[in-house]
Parts: sequence; C-alpha cells; structure tokens
Amino acid sequence: MSAALNMRPDTSVQSLGTHPDLSLGSLASGFSTPAKSMRIPSNAAQSSSAVLSTPSPPGGPSSLRQRGEGATPVARRLGLSSHEEEEDLENDVLNTAQRERKWEDAGDTSANGRAKRARSSAAGAKGVNLTLRDQEKHIDNLKKENFNIKLKVHFLEERLAELAPDQVDAALKQNINLKIEVQQRGMELKKLRKLVLELEKELERSQKGGSSSRSRERELEALLEEREREIRELRRRRAVGPEDGALRDAEERNMELEEELENVRGLLQDNMDELDRLRDIVENRGDEGGSGSDERLRRRIDDLEAENEELRSALDEHAEIITIRDDEKEDLQDQNEALRLEIEDLQRRREMESIERSQSRAQILEEREEREAVEDDLNALKDKLAAATIELQQKEDDLGFKEQEIADLVSEHRRILDDVEMEWKGEVDEGKAQIEELRDALSDRDSESEELRMQIAELESNTNALHEKFEAAFAHMEQEAEEKDAEIAAANREIEQLGQRIYELEEDNDELKRLHDRARDEEAVERDRLEALSAALKDRVADLKGELQELNEMYEACTQDITAHRERQEQLAQHVQDLVEEVRKERETRERVEGNLDRAERQHEADLRRERRTLEAKESALQNALNELARAQALLSQRETDLQALQNGLQSMEAESKKLGESHTTARFSLQLEVDRLKRDLERLEDELARARKDLDDRETKSRERDSVVDKLHAENRDLSSQLAAQTQARLNVSEKLDTAQANLTAAESELSALRTRVHELEQRLSKDQRSLLTAESQYRDQLTERNTLLLTIYQYMDKILGVDKTPKKAGQAETKPFTNFGVFHDNLITRLKSLSQIQLDFDKRVKEAEIRYSDKLTDMKKQLDNRWRQIDKFEAGVKSYGDTKAGWRRKLSAKEGELEAAKAMNSELSSQLLSLKRPGPGDSSEVRALHARANNAERRLTNAQNQLAAAEEKMASMNQKTVVADNKWEARVKEYETRLRAAEEKVKREKQGYKERVLELETQIKSLQRQKELADKRNQQLADIESKVPRSSSSPAR
Repeated sequence: MSAALNMRPDTSVQSLGTHPDLSLGSLASGFSTPAKSMRIPSNAAQSSSAVLSTPSPPGGPSSLRQRGEGATPVARRLGLSSHEEEEDLENDVLNTAQRERKWEDAGDTSANGRAKRARSSAAGAKGVNLTLRDQEKHIDNLKKENFNIKLKVHFLEERLAELAPDQVDAALKQNINLKIEVQQRGMELKKLRKLVLELEKELERSQKGGSSSRSRERELEALLEEREREIRELRRRRAVGPEDGALRDAEERNMELEEELENVRGLLQDNMDELDRLRDIVENRGDEGGSGSDERLRRRIDDLEAENEELRSALDEHAEIITIRDDEKEDLQDQNEALRLEIEDLQRRREMESIERSQSRAQILEEREEREAVEDDLNALKDKLAAATIELQQKEDDLGFKEQEIADLVSEHRRILDDVEMEWKGEVDEGKAQIEELRDALSDRDSESEELRMQIAELESNTNALHEKFEAAFAHMEQEAEEKDAEIAAANREIEQLGQRIYELEEDNDELKRLHDRARDEEAVERDRLEALSAALKDRVADLKGELQELNEMYEACTQDITAHRERQEQLAQHVQDLVEEVRKERETRERVEGNLDRAERQHEADLRRERRTLEAKESALQNALNELARAQALLSQRETDLQALQNGLQSMEAESKKLGESHTTARFSLQLEVDRLKRDLERLEDELARARKDLDDRETKSRERDSVVDKLHAENRDLSSQLAAQTQARLNVSEKLDTAQANLTAAESELSALRTRVHELEQRLSKDQRSLLTAESQYRDQLTERNTLLLTIYQYMDKILGVDKTPKKAGQAETKPFTNFGVFHDNLITRLKSLSQIQLDFDKRVKEAEIRYSDKLTDMKKQLDNRWRQIDKFEAGVKSYGDTKAGWRRKLSAKEGELEAAKAMNSELSSQLLSLKRPGPGDSSEVRALHARANNAERRLTNAQNQLAAAEEKMASMNQKTVVADNKWEARVKEYETRLRAAEEKVKREKQGYKERVLELETQIKSLQRQKELADKRNQQLADIESKVPRSSSSPAR
C-alpha cells in the first residue's frame, strides 16, 4: 500500500508526505487550491489509514463524473451534490475556478494510473486481515500520537502567547493549510459515500446467498433418501457447502467493517487536527479580531469537540459490533466443523453399512434409525443456521443505522466548517487594516529589543564578575571550614581518648578502693587531679564547640547568600519546571490508569485461579473427609478394643500395684493420666465420628433425593439385590466378627507386654528426672546469686555516680541488699535511676541554653558577614580605582620611556666625552678628576635606570598578560553579540520581506475577488434577463 502511495505523481503540495512550511515567499501571487477531482489526501489522512486502507469502489475515476446524476439520499444528506461543488468553486477565495482547467488537463493524463493504483490498493487491503488486538494496538498508538500533538500544541500556545502580534502571517499560513485540509476532507467524505453504496450491494448479495443456502439445504434433504448417492453428494458438498459460502461472506464483511472502522478513526484524527488548528487561530488572533468573533469560534470549537465525542462513541459501537460479528463467525465455524465431523462419521457409517447390509434386517432397521437421528441433527443445525442468519441480518440493519447517523454527523461537521471558513474570509479583510499597525509595532519592538540587548550585556558582565568574586570567597571559606572541621575532629578524637582514659582510671580506682583501703588518700589526690583534668577538658570542649558554632554560623551565612543568588535562576527556570511537572503528572496519571487496568486484569486472573484452586481444594477436602471417615471408623473400632484391653490390663496392674506398695504410686498416677488422655481421645474421636456420621447422613440424604427417580424405576431389581446383599452381608459380618475377636486377643496380649515394658521405662525416667531436678536447683541458685551480685554492683555504681555514700534506713528496715530485702532494694534502685534521668534533663536544659547563646553569636556572625560584603563592595570600588591608576601608570610609563631614551642619548654623549677626555692632552688634573666623578655618577644612574626599566618592563608584561586575557574575553563576548545582532537583523529583513510578499499576495487576492464579483454580477444579470424572458414566453401560449 505504501509503495502504491509513493508512486503517485506530485500533483499538489501534500505529495511531499508532510505538511510543508509554507512561507510567504514560497507562495506564488496567483496561488489557488487544486480542483477536487485532483486532490490527494493529506498526510494526516494517509497516516491514519496506512495500516487499514479502504478498498476503492468499482468505477474508479469515472464515478466522479456520475456523482451529480446518481447521488443517493445519503449523498444528499452529506451535502456532496454537484450543485454544491459548483457553489464551492464560485465562492473559493483562493482562485480555484481560474486554475481548475489546468488541473483537469493534468487529471486526464493521470486518470488511468490512479485507477490502476486504486485496484492495487484494494487488492492489498483485502489481503490485510488484522485481529482485534492489532486494531487495539493501532488505536493506542494513535492515542499516543494525539497526546504528543496536544502537548506540542500546548507549548506552542504558550510560546505564541509570549510573542508579539507580529506572527499573524503564521496564522494566515495555517488558514491556507486549513482550507486545503477542508477540501481533502470533502474527498474523504465522497469516499465514504462510495463505501455506503458498496455496503448496500454487499447486503443484497448476502441476502441472496442466504436464500440460495436454504435451497441447498432442501436439496440435501432430498439426497439423503438414497444412500450411495448421498455419500457421493456429501463428499462433493463438503468442499463447497452453504455454510462455507456464508462464512466467506461473513469474513469479507468483517474485513470491510474493519476497513471502515479505520477510515472513521482517520476521520476522527483529522477532525481533532482541525480543532487544534482552529484553536491556534483563535488564540493567535488575541484581541485583534474582537471578543465577539472569538466567542463564536470557541463555541464552534466546543460544538466540534462534542461532535468528535459522538463520533468516538459511534466508533466504539462499531468496534463492539465487530467483536460480536467475530464471535458469531467463530460460532458458525464451530458449527461447520461439527457438521463436517458428523458428515464424515455418517460417511464411515454408510460405508460400514454398505458392507454389512446383506447380513441381517436388524442392521437395516438400525441404519434407518441412525439416518433419522442424523436428519434430526441436521434439521437442528439448519434451524441454528437460520437463526444465525436472521441475527446477522439484524446486526447489519443496526450497522446501517449507525452508519447513517455517522453520515449525518459528518454532514453537520462539514456545514460548521464551511461557516467557520466564511467567517475567516471576513477576518482576512480585517487583517489587511491591521498590517500597518503591526509594522509600527514591529519598529517599536526592534528598538526595545536593542535596548534590552544592551541591558542584558551589562547584566551578564556584572553577574560574571560577581560570580567569580563569590566563587573565590566561597572557596576560601570552604577551605577554612575544612581546616576547622579537621581541627574539631582531632579535638573530638582527643576528647574520646581522654574520656576512655578517665573511664579506665575510674575502674582502676574502684578496684583499688575495694582491694586496698589504705590507699584512700592517694585516691583522693588522683580524683582531684582527674577532676581538674576533666574541667580543663570540658573548657577545651566548650571552646572548640564555640569555634565550631562560629564556623557553622559563617557557613550558614554563606549558604544563605548562595541561595539568595540562586533564587533568581530558580525563578527564571520555574516556569519550565512547572511545564515539565504538568507533563510528568499527565504521564503519571496515564501510567497510573494503565497500571490500575493491568492490576485489575491480573487480579481478575488471580481470582479465577483462586476460585479454581478453592474448587479443587473443596473436592480434595471432600474426598479426604470421606477417607478420614473410613479411617475414623476403623480407628474407633480399634480404639474400643484397645480400651477394653487397657481396662483389663489396668485392673491387673492395680492389683499388682497394691501388692508392690506405695513405691509405685507415681507410676500409677502416670498410668492414670495416660488413661485419662486415652479417654479424652476417645471422646474426641466419638465427636468426630458423630460429625462425620452427620455429614455422611446429609450427603446420603442428598444422594437419596437425587437417586429417588432411579430407585422408583428399578424398585424390583433393588429388592432382589437387597435380599442377596443381606444374605452375603450376614455371612461377611460373621466372618469379620471372628477375625476381629482373634485380632483383639492378639492385640490385648501385645498391649500387656508393652505396658510392662512401659512401667519399667517410667521407673528409670523418674530416677533420671530426680537427678535432673537436683542439678537444675543448683544451677538456679548459682544464677540467682549472680543476678544479686550484678544488681548489687549496679547499685553501688549508682551510689558512686550520684555521690551517695550510704542509704538512710528507716526504723525496722533491713539492709538494702537484693538477697535480704529485694523490695527495698528495688525502690532504692528506682529512685537512683529517677535522679539520673533528672540529671539528664538538666543537661538538656543547659544544652538548649548553649544553643540560644550560639544562635546570638550566629546573628553576630551574619552581621560580620554583611560587613565583609560591604568590604567586598569597597574592594570592587578599589578595583575600579586600580584600573584608573593603571591607565595613569601607562601614561607615566610612556613618559619614563621617553626619559629613558633621553638618558640613553645623554649616556652616549657622556661616553663620547669620556673617551675624548681619556686621550692625553693638555689639561688640568682637577678637571679630569671632576669628569671622572661625573662619569661614575652617570654610570650609576645608568645602572639604576636600567634596573628600574627592567622592573617596569616586568610589571608591564604582567599587566599586558592580564589585559590580553581580559581583552580576549571581551572580544569573544563582542563577537557573540555581533553574531546575535546579525541574526536579529537578518530575521527582521526576512520578516519585512515576508510582509511585502504578503501585501502583494493580499492585493492579488483582492483583485481575484473583484474579478469573481464581476463574474457573479454578470451571472446575476444573465439570470435576471432569463427570468424576465421566462414570463413572456410562458404568457404567449396562453393568449
């Protein structure tokens, strides 16, 4: 199908495969919409029907000429008659009537090629048979594409809301594309009309096929009278039976319905695209078109959306009808298969009967009965087939009604689009008057944009400088914070080591106190020393905490400044984040809905599996209950015999135990417990047996109710069988009683021997239990002493921690020890713990007070940080002054270079004079010495000047490097701004050129409209002349 579409020649702009970007420069002055007979559907329509394409009706292009002559009522309701096409051509704003001849000439040459492609596309469409799951996947893909398009439209709407009203030309281009799409929708509606005609023909063919199937059934009934002819006829009819023809018709009908469904989906998608374009037009117009026209367009858009919802509901109904048809088709296929199997079985039977026909007359009678049974089954299947055909006819009638409703909705949609198009023509005239205003606004916006560019450049330079300064200060603060953190960590480690040392020393101290009472003075000295050390450590910790708090305050102040600087960037990106959040929410809701649907499906499947498992479990439980009932009955009989034997054995054991004396009382007690346990088991088993008997009685009553009818029919047979069963059962009972008596005797003997061994084992176990009890008592005493010692040590440590040496005792109160008076000891320990918790609360209060003090210090640090920022501002002012001084130093350097040149010239002169003076000549020695001194001074000055020159050159080189770096940065920024400026100037030039081209295009449209108006006036004049002549010609015969 895609190959056939790609072979089409480029007869319109839509042949490019996508909507082209129509700029005003690319449109010719005489641009016109192509004729309706030469239009190719848009890309949206092609994409919507790319998978399922509707087969073209017979007739191809020739049917386009016969629309006006043989239009059906459906076509009249759709408003697609030839007269309306002529009115559309006359009222076409885009000068379609003048250029239609060229398109018709081109259409004559390509008509044959299109007919071939239509046939090939129809053949390809019949070959594609998609399942309902594939169709649902296709619908889901279309929904996803629709959502993506809506999202793009939303972002474009926001972008257009931010732009100036100089984008009206884009709206006009969209209007041109919209007119082209409207014409293409008309072509698709005509295709739908052809589909309706084909469906009516198919309906008539299916009705004829139903009547022919009934005649074939009658022939089949006549052929069943003769056996051999029937077998041959059934073999021949098996391949081409009436049900196969009906199934093939149903399959073709389903394929056509699926293709129609895809076409309706494509139409819905195109309607959604048109609604989006109309909404873009309305929002782009803004306040220009007036509030009244906007409200009308919004109402029209709402109406179109409502119609789209109705079309969606109709599409869902079509999908349901298709599923019903598929189910019916599967039922017919199953019936056909069953009928074929029955026919094959009948053939095999006939062959066997033909072989054994001469053996007996009884077989002939059986054959007749079987034939009658087959005839009855065949009649039943025929009745089912007739009912299925009737139901199929009803469904087709319902489908025709739904298609009629869709056609009415499409015609109403076409009318609304025509009204919107007429209103758009009026708005085009208003747009001409607004072009001049837009030009003035464009010039104002250009000037404002230049000013904004300058301001942005200044702001960028300032922000870059501040950002660099802030980064340097922040890096310095972070480095200091890391150093302080390292110091604090080292101090904490030292504190922990000292605390561990203190704890060890305290333990050593307590141990020495208990062992050596004479070392109390040394312990006091050591305690004082440790207290002093702990106080010093606490002071150190307090100082470190203060420094840490100060550093934290400085860090928090820096972070607040960072957040203050970053809030601007966050505010600028907030809008984008909101948009992304909305998109994410939409995706999450969609994914949540899909997840809920998947979970519901999985839950449904799990419930089905659970119900199946419960059913199987109930069946297995019923079977187990029956098995347990049988086992319980057997166990009950065995327990009764065991109980009797046990009672006899107990009686004998009691007699023996009386002889043995009181030493065996424990064994007798255990045996009595065993007897009680067996009695309880017996009672429990009797209860279970009663319940099982009750359940068995219920089941037996139900089974008796079910088998009552069978019992009535077979009463005599049951009586005889019951007598026989009674006699056999009596014999079996006698034999079973004999077996049970023998088994009970052997069981009693074995039980007696087992009880004797059990008594011996119980005596041995009693001695072992006594020994284990003694060991357990000793272990318990040891554990009790360990617990008491542990509690006592804890109590003593609590006294040492709280500073209590001795606990006051009341009158008559024992010493507070856990093994003497545990209650008093417990109360004292609880009081110690309460006092310890009170100490912790006091510590928490002090910590809170320290936090309050540190918060005050934090405010002071913030103030200091503000002062630092003011110092930074002063530093910036100093940097500016440094720039001024740098310029002054450059001037001084140039002056010094001039002085250096003068010094060099003077030095050369002095050196020449020195050489001349060094020559021997008549002169005074004093003058020579003076000249030597002057020469030495000049050399020293020269060396000093050279050193100063080298230092100045070094400073100059460093300054040059800095200035080169700064100049490079500024040059890069200047180049970037120049490129932006050139791009803006080119954009302005393009927009101006586009406005000029748009003005020329509008002028050509005005001229074409004037020509159309003149043609319309001429036609009206001709019609008036004809009307004036018609009454005269009609009145002359009357005379």
